Amino acid sequence: MNFFGRIAAFVVCAAATFFVIFCAYPKTTGKTSDIIATGKYKAVLTLWHVDSFEGGVGSRADFLSSALLKMRNDGVIVLVKSQTVESMRSAISNGELPDLVSLGGGCADIMKFARELPVDKLYGGTNLKGFAGGEKGGKYYAAPWCFGGYYLIVKSEDNRLIEGFLQGNGEKNVKKLVVSQGENTLPMLALKTAGVTATDVAYYPPYDAYVNFLGQSEAVLLGTQRDLRRLEKRGAAFSAVALEGFSDIVQYVAVTTKADEKYAYCLNAVKLLLDETVQAKLGKIGMMRAVGNTSGNTSGSLDGNEAGVDFYGYDFLKNEYTASVFLSEELIRSAQSELKGKNGGEKLSENVKNGLKNLK
Repeated sequence: MNFFGRIAAFVVCAAATFFVIFCAYPKTTGKTSDIIATGKYKAVLTLWHVDSFEGGVGSRADFLSSALLKMRNDGVIVLVKSQTVESMRSAISNGELPDLVSLGGGCADIMKFARELPVDKLYGGTNLKGFAGGEKGGKYYAAPWCFGGYYLIVKSEDNRLIEGFLQGNGEKNVKKLVVSQGENTLPMLALKTAGVTATDVAYYPPYDAYVNFLGQSEAVLLGTQRDLRRLEKRGAAFSAVALEGFSDIVQYVAVTTKADEKYAYCLNAVKLLLDETVQAKLGKIGMMRAVGNTSGNTSGSLDGNEAGVDFYGYDFLKNEYTASVFLSEELIRSAQSELKGKNGGEKLSENVKNGLKNLK
């Protein structure tokens, strides 16, 4: 290559390097993987969204991307990447770590990197019961940004099976129970803490449980608000009773950045997710608000109408317990195994109790 050829090659390489470092960044969310310009922003934050439970509808990762767009007005861009529990662990083992993480149960591996959150500055309310799952040693390391819950669900022709629950009296026993068992969830703990027993219990992964329930007669489904939306979309007639004793259907956000200069920006992102402007839109993804009025159907609607989504009277803060976000996957498996050996009437072991956080 002659002298002028080498000069031309150098210019092309330098231009490409400048573009990659100062102008472009891969954006990966639940649906898209695009190249976006970042050079005009004073800070670029990465956020991993880990799906560890089934709840609501649509993509929580896409909701986060949309909700955090407002930060661009202040010169900060948040790039959201979807992860599974397994891919999160793999990335951590490879030395990767995001600035923020949205997570649920089974993600304790990343919580050891979480930085303390000054919740009094992030959330103006005085009721911090809903934050209990992110507390450890008197300090808060994760804040909930949306809730879900457990229900007993029957087809309308089988209302008699939960008539006592619907009327708030009578025997709290279910003869034939189909359990929607998530990989990192404890639905049977919701049954137990609500004072309900079951005689014949069958466990299935979430969607399989829904299908099995539809195919059976005189069956009761122990499911979540996701099953309510499935049944509504199907046009099925059904009844549902909220189990308000325990719920681990919680999506938290934690700050894990290693860069001190990004910490304040990360806190602003958490504060925005707890803001009324974001909380009021959670109904669009079939999730319940984590702060403010957590009861009823006040979380916006799936189609954006003001009527709201019907959560059948569920109020997360009426629960007595939630699970600690620090609860390891091993302890979750142990608790699942123990609870499968119980049909609601037996006492909990200390092993399970130690993973619970009191909301009262």
